[in-house]
Amino acid sequence: MLLIKLSIDVSMLVGIIVVALATGFLFRSAQLKKQKHRVCELEKEMMASHAEILELQQEKQVLEKQLKGVSNIPVIPITAKESEKLQDKSVGKSK
Repeated sequence: MLLIKLSIDVSMLVGIIVVALATGFLFRSAQLKKQKHRVCELEKEMMASHAEILELQQEKQVLEKQLKGVSNIPVIPITAKESEKLQDKSVGKSK
């Protein structure tokens, strides 16, 4: 017949399974550690980016305050208010 007799000791089979599980566990834990490290790096990069943005916004506010303090030029609106228009018409009729 074509059957091949294969005799494997049960303790040897259990040993092979344990070694395979341990090897898989070590590879997977190394992958997870690498991913966790990468996530930490990205979080630090995002925090630095946000800090830079906040710093630039703060500088912008300081510059805007300085510009408001420097310009003491009176602002005259181009369009007159309705109440002023009514007063001007009433003044013109009485004359």
